[in-house]
Amino acid sequence: MVKIVSILLFLFISYSGLSQEVPGGPPSKGELIGYWKMVEWPNPDVQKINPWPLPYQWFAFYKDGKVMSMMQTEDLDVSSKDLELVFSSLPTKNTPFYELKGQFLTIKNPEIKGYVELWGVNIFTRDMGSVKAGDLVMSLANHKTGEPVYYRLLRKVE
Repeated sequence: MVKIVSILLFLFISYSGLSQEVPGGPPSKGELIGYWKMVEWPNPDVQKINPWPLPYQWFAFYKDGKVMSMMQTEDLDVSSKDLELVFSSLPTKNTPFYELKGQFLTIKNPEIKGYVELWGVNIFTRDMGSVKAGDLVMSLANHKTGEPVYYRLLRKVE
């Protein structure tokens, strides 16, 4: 089952064209904008690394290209208004920024020379088991080989 899900996710991320048979594809910038909560990845065995090991994570993608995140050990039931308050209270000087090009999202951090994350991104258009319509799947690529090494499943916070 793990191999099947991994192969399906790879295919969803690899193909940029959408059809009725494909349950998702690259998000538009408008679909990406907003607040997201990381939900448990359905198949933890496919994770080759875990660069951000705290179990509860929230993300903000803004129209101006800024991206912010927070992580902690305890879960919170928060709304987008709650997250707006939290993220707006953080310093914005040298905030990481993202660029979305089709199915690829790059994140750069101006405080760390040469820092670049390359993610494959896919937004689902229908439910598939624990992955729900509107969920965003991100696969982090190894910067040397391009191979996916870490997967993140995000759900939009209303």
